[in-house]
Amino acid sequence: MAKKSGTGKPASRSGPRAPKGKYPLQLIIDEKTIEEAKIKAIREKTNVSQVTQELLDGWLSGLYKLKP
Repeated sequence: MAKKSGTGKPASRSGPRAPKGKYPLQLIIDEKTIEEAKIKAIREKTNVSQVTQELLDGWLSGLYKLKP
């Protein structure tokens, strides 16, 4: 049985919660690619979630094409 916190509120999950209307997405990506993406995102003052969102939007709209 889950432990209760002393405030009367249910114990929270670990990690950040997604903003309203957004949902988590789990991807399987090479460790080196993830590391480089995080570093570049920090340098460009963004985050990997925003980059992924924009790339998926571009792919869905036909702006980006996948290599065969």
